[in-house]
Amino acid sequence: MCAIAGCVSVAGPPPSCAGLLRRMRHRGPDSSGELVRGPVAIGAARLAIVAPGDGTQPMQDPATGIAVAFNGEIYNAPELRRALAAAGHPCQGPSDTEVVLRAFAAWGDAAAARLGGMFAIAVRYRDRLLLLRDRTGIKPLAFRVDEAGGRFLFASEARALAAENPAPRLDLQTLVDFAVLGVPVDGATFFEAITELRPGHMMAVSWSGRIEIGPQRAFVPPDARPAADPIPQADADARFAATLGAAVDRHLAAAVEIVACLSGGLDSAVLATLAAERLTAPLRTFTVAESEDHPDAVAAAGLARRIGARHERLFVSFEDFLDAIPATLALVEMPDLAAGPLFTLLCRRIGTHARCCLDGEGADELMGGYRRHRDPARSVAEIDAGLARVRRAGLAPRDGVLARVERLRAEAARGDALPALLDHDMTDPLERGHLQPVDRLSMAASVEMRVPYLDDQLVALVRSLPVHDVVGPRGGNGKALLRRLARERYGDRLAGIARRPKLMMPEAARGHLARFRSLCRTALASTPVRDDLGALLPDPVDRVLWEIFRIVAIEAEAAVTVPDVLAALAGRRVAGIAAA
Repeated sequence: MCAIAGCVSVAGPPPSCAGLLRRMRHRGPDSSGELVRGPVAIGAARLAIVAPGDGTQPMQDPATGIAVAFNGEIYNAPELRRALAAAGHPCQGPSDTEVVLRAFAAWGDAAAARLGGMFAIAVRYRDRLLLLRDRTGIKPLAFRVDEAGGRFLFASEARALAAENPAPRLDLQTLVDFAVLGVPVDGATFFEAITELRPGHMMAVSWSGRIEIGPQRAFVPPDARPAADPIPQADADARFAATLGAAVDRHLAAAVEIVACLSGGLDSAVLATLAAERLTAPLRTFTVAESEDHPDAVAAAGLARRIGARHERLFVSFEDFLDAIPATLALVEMPDLAAGPLFTLLCRRIGTHARCCLDGEGADELMGGYRRHRDPARSVAEIDAGLARVRRAGLAPRDGVLARVERLRAEAARGDALPALLDHDMTDPLERGHLQPVDRLSMAASVEMRVPYLDDQLVALVRSLPVHDVVGPRGGNGKALLRRLARERYGDRLAGIARRPKLMMPEAARGHLARFRSLCRTALASTPVRDDLGALLPDPVDRVLWEIFRIVAIEAEAAVTVPDVLAALAGRRVAGIAAA
């Protein structure tokens, strides 16, 4: 696990990515290095999880000249080692970085489709640079073209690239898209001219007098859809249990202690129970909430006792909650608190004890666990309302947003929008709304978060099953497939958790959020706003978050506080988005 970065320069000074790596050293505190050859520099800052004594990056193959910088984990590395040895490309050391290097030396670009895990990779061939990301976007990778300077830059974090610009600007079109769907789409970021490589895609960059960027190409086929003659539910449940167990086995492979987040909900409960069964020492677990009597904290503590875990609880005061908001927004690179200050503080606490943690992200998107999945038609109507709000402001979202809205609207009109909503949620909402914040906040504390529910084999299986067998009856709590496993395998141990809907991470701070919302409404109660910003962000909380994000992202004001921003907003006219 690490940060990766690179530079292709055909004009001006020689290429270097040292500055990018310095800005992301929190992601890789153990070692850092770059390889400069011709017009290309690639580098990595490493957090050693697998084979700490091996795997120094960037890693180069002397025979072919191929070099790689790699962020992530390759969970099918043992299988790939055997295939590479049979193909005449044996690995000499235990690191999965060498597996990546040998795979591209042996199979070229076709190696991408054979990798299983979470990854963002830069491959330096003799005549081109290849960038690629894992299938669901667990590991991030952003890029920027500096046409004036004749450079192409990439990095694990967009804000590291933004800092290369002496006068960075926010992309206000992304704010418009965000107002409709709640996330950026199609690789757009909140930083002007900086783009995220799409999950499951690769992109080539070449140089011959000038930099040429190829199209983003998918290296994996689309998800399998449910078969016309689906397998019986009992058989599907058995396959799911076996595949999830194997996924947890793969995600427990490490040379360091692996701990687990316990949210009080079903997803983390099943993961922690499966992990505890497999470990020889007691599993260490962590929970965060605003108070000791919060329902999720109570449920998590009870489960920890039943599985024999060493459990640590973090209770966050309102003052600490407010103090963490600016840093949270800066790290997630969005004006959004979906992951929230509590997760920021939880990651810091975990980072004082461990380097690697299991997390339940992805289960809700994969198996329909959100409230919106209980009433898909209403969810589509709320997205439609966001689009109408944007249009009232005289603005228009990107074509990708409109295409998503049209598809959801069409499926709702046919009477069953759930499959389309799940498809939608597995794309940008999962990647940009959940995986990216989890990555940013955990890596800021030098913690690798592993997400077994997004194991490639498990995702492929679940996506091939009938949607309503996976989610359950309309109006239920969702994730019927996972609830059946918990009930049938663990009975009373997980019975209470399997029946209750988890309140979700933001609700772990529900009292703090209510107080924050009250402060925002009071600050803006008599403050006029221009029509564009008021129509686009009618909720005072959203306007306050946007102002904090603008300050931390563009002015890079590390000392900004929520009370200061609220006081400033209460005392002056709030400008429209064109002035942002």
